[in-house]
Order: sequence, then structure tokens, then C-alpha cells
Amino acid sequence: MLEALHKYATDNSLAAKPGFKTKNVKYYIMLSANGDFLGFDPVTAPPMCPDIGSLANGTTKSNIIAEKAEVIFNIPEEKNGTQVYKREQKQKFYLDALREASEHDPLFKAAVIGLENNLDLIKEDFSKLDKAKSCDVLSISVDGKPLESSSGYLEWWESFRKRFDTSNGSTGEVRCFITGELTEPVKTVPPVQGLISVGGHTKGDSFICFDKDAYQSYGFEQAANAAVSEEAVTAVNASLARLLKESPPPLAGAKHIHWFSEQTENDVTEILDFGFDIPDDEADNSEQKEEDEQKVQKMFTALINNSLPDMPRNRYYMMSLSGVNGRVMIRSYDEGTYDELCGNLRRWYEDIAIYIPNYGYKYPKLFGVYSRLLKAQKDSGKLSDRIKNELSGLSSQIMFAIMHNTPLPDTVAAKALAYIRSDILSDSDDEIRSQKPPDRTACQILKAWLNRKYKNQNKEEILIMDRLEPQRRSAAYQAGRLMAEYAAIQTDALGDVNAGIVERYYTSACASPALVMGKLSTMSQYHLSKLKGEKKWLYDIHGQALEEISCMIGETLPKRFSLEQQSEFALGYYFQCSEIRARKTKKSEE
Repeated sequence: MLEALHKYATDNSLAAKPGFKTKNVKYYIMLSANGDFLGFDPVTAPPMCPDIGSLANGTTKSNIIAEKAEVIFNIPEEKNGTQVYKREQKQKFYLDALREASEHDPLFKAAVIGLENNLDLIKEDFSKLDKAKSCDVLSISVDGKPLESSSGYLEWWESFRKRFDTSNGSTGEVRCFITGELTEPVKTVPPVQGLISVGGHTKGDSFICFDKDAYQSYGFEQAANAAVSEEAVTAVNASLARLLKESPPPLAGAKHIHWFSEQTENDVTEILDFGFDIPDDEADNSEQKEEDEQKVQKMFTALINNSLPDMPRNRYYMMSLSGVNGRVMIRSYDEGTYDELCGNLRRWYEDIAIYIPNYGYKYPKLFGVYSRLLKAQKDSGKLSDRIKNELSGLSSQIMFAIMHNTPLPDTVAAKALAYIRSDILSDSDDEIRSQKPPDRTACQILKAWLNRKYKNQNKEEILIMDRLEPQRRSAAYQAGRLMAEYAAIQTDALGDVNAGIVERYYTSACASPALVMGKLSTMSQYHLSKLKGEKKWLYDIHGQALEEISCMIGETLPKRFSLEQQSEFALGYYFQCSEIRARKTKKSEE
């Protein structure tokens, strides 16, 4: 894992020198070569700037060049009606460091003169900027050249930061855990930014930790347990920062990142689509959104048709990360060949495929799959929050099953069935209810769960197809079809009613069919009698369907259905509802 992240940084030129870090600079303080203040210039791309590490989090030291406005201007805080100045020492450290650097780089001399002569003016103009905040990071440019882009101060900076560097231990040279090369290891590892939305700390989270007794083996302390060089760990952190920044929004309380050992135009992981809307700041870019959707659709078609180019040596890496108490928690880690990934994704979409009459196929997004593992509730809060709270432990298991074509956990089926039951019993109109088929996405989950379970048990002959199977030898599947016919007969005979047989008997029929199917059969005869006359064609169609399904069931039904049988019941019910709608549409067209 660490080696792969290090290689990613090297391949993408992310391996910054130790002591430097990409900073989200908001404005440059523009100065002339004589130190005159010229105004502020917004920054479009985050520059690579000197960084003193965690020392800047204290009350006496700060970063040089790029630092928050509250430090550069010593902006006071309001406390009990009085202004309290808390950053005098940090401001002094900042200005003293620039003065020292000016002895080695002429560009810094102009910066020092400009700040000494115009600091109050610069502070006043900054306060007038639209949406300016004291926490905005500022840097300095002289005659249009940023200080951090100069090379004259680099040798001084290397010696300057080592005065305060407490990371190097006295263990001597040992093998770096990341590169395998002999190195003087760091004593502590700098944190990684980008996990705030999933429990991360505002100051960053440590990817490698040594501060607990449990992490100290064989008498070794801190870095001696897993020695890493400063250059190597800087590269790993740079890779994580880039991947976290480019990752989709969090799902199930974790950030999901991925990369490949070789660059590829067909990033098939995009096909999974975590299911979130386009960010607000990109909402107006509809042309780009449409172009991206077309690209993904084209890639998806190639995946299903197995026409993507083979890349046997290319490997994929995928991680799910969150932050806990200032540390990075790896929820899951997965790697494999690109060709295996394409094949397993294709099998996933084959497993969840359900044919929709007069439409074709529609595949759910990953967010949609997760949302069907929650009970349908009214006013139950944001789905993303519920997924985070209720499915965080299940998410990694589902992802592993998708990536490796393995069976889904039984919990998935139980939760999908619970969703179907709660969804059928819920309705926007509490007074009038109509026949409501099971949710298609929930049925797709059940189909995938069943098929993978049957494949794992070498029962290929009983796999669930993507459309109705009238001759399927399964009492549960046929019982579900029978339930759909009973519901349709009631609707055709009586119209929309308050609490029909689906709302009243679906749960019992799905779990204990022998207890209720006899009663539903008796009720259906009463409803059928109302279909004679003008609705005789409905009477004939329903009667033929009941006869066909009853013959497939046989003389008896089980007293109870297992989890597999309840899933087949739901699928039989869903497919028969689709069949009923299709034949009614055909009759209307005729």
C-alpha cells in the first residue's frame, strides 16, 4: 500500500521536497521592487510553499511566506467586549524569519521593506476586500513574482527549519519501510489533510502513528518500529492529499479513493457512480456535466459488451478512509488487476440487471443501493446521514463483494426485504392506497444477493433471470406471483381502496404463506365475481393466470419461508406486477 502510494507520487510528480506543502493561498500581497504596496491578487492554483509543520500550531511560531491573515496582521479576538491580542509572538516569528531570509534572497528584502512600511495600510485594505476572512492564507509577490517561487532562499530555508526539527531520532540509518533504502528515520510523521468531512481533525490526521505503547514492539520506540524517511513519507502524504481532494463526496462515513499503476483513459470505477449531485460551484457547467455523463455511458456500454482494451499489467488500488482522534482509519483496502476489476464490475451489473418492459435496463447508483438498505421512513432526516450512521460497517463488505465477485452478506437481503415491507406500507396518501409493487432497486439487490449465493453453492441451474419466469420451479417465487394477481384482481374489481390486501397481508404472506394464502384465495373468488360483464376480459386473464400459477405451486405451501425464499417471493411479486402492467398496456393499445 505505502509503496503504491509512493509510486503514484513519483509518477505524477507529487513528491515535494521535505519542508514544503501545497497551500490554499487566497491572495497575494502585491509589492513593487521598492516595497510599495500595489494591492491584492487572487490566487487560482494552490502554490507549493515552505511549511514548518506542527510547530505552526503553537502560540510562538508560524509558517513563513504563506500564513493566515490573522497572524500576519496580528488581528485581535473579541473577548468579553474587549480586544485580546494573542498572536504577537507568531507575528514576530513571521517577520523575523522574513528578515533573516532577506540576507540570502533579494526578493525577500523588498517584502520586508513593504511589510515594515505599509503593514497598517495592507491590513486596512484587506479588511475592505469582499468576503475577506481572518483565516484566509496570504502570500507575497514582488513585481509579480511569488516569494515561494524564488530559489535564492532554499539553502537558507533548509538550515532554518532544521533548527526547530524534532522529528529526527538518534537510531542511526535503518531501512525505510516505504522504499527499502537506508535512511535516518523521522521520529514523528506529518499529518494528512482532507478528512474533515469524515471525522478528521482540522490540523490533519496521522497516517502512521507511534505514540502509544501498543505500537512499540521489542523495546523499540516511536520511529524505530516502522522507520520511514522524510522524503518518502512526504511523497505518500502528497499522494493521499491529491487523491482525497479528487475523490467523490463521502459515502457511509468514509472517503473512497482509488488510483492505477498505469494511466488509463477508461477509469471504470467512475461507472459505479456514488450517486451524488454535481457540486453547487459546478452547477452552471451543464455542458461539462453532459459530456462527462456521455463518456461514462460510453465506457459502461463498452464494459457490458466486454470491449474495453486489455491491460493485464495495470493494477488498481482502492481505499476507504475516515478520521478518528487525529488518526487516519483505513476502513478497507483493495487491489488487483485492471482486467479483473472490469470483469467483476461487469458481473455485478449482470447480477443486478432487471428488464423493464418498454424501457430496457436501468442500473442503480451505489448511493441508491445503500438507500434501499434503510427502512423507508417519513421525515427521517437526510439519507446520507442515515447511511453514515446505519451502514458504515456494511459498506466495506459490499464494496469487497462488488470488486471480487463474491457473495453479498445476508444482512443485505434482510435489510432490502425490510425496505420493501416498509415501502409498501408507506404511502403519500394515508386515506387511499393503490397496488404498490416492490421497489425495483431493492429487488435488484435481492436478485444479486440470491444469484451470488446460488453460484457460491454451485446451484447455477436455479439462478434468477432478469425477467418473469412463468415455469420457475420455486414455490416462493410462484407464491409471490400469486400475491400480485390477488392484489390486481382486488384493484380491478373495487378500484383504489383503503388498506388493500397488499398492505394487510404482504408481510404475512412473505414470511408464513400457508397461514394467509387460503384466505386470499377465498377473497379473490369474491372479487372475480365482480369482473363479469363489461370486465369479462379481465376475469378471463386473471382466471388463466391463477390456474397457471397454482399448477406450478402444487398442492401445499410451506408454513414458513427462509430468507432465500422470502427474497424469491419478493422477486416473483415484482415480476408479476410488471407482467400485469404490460398486458394492460397492450390491451389499452388494442
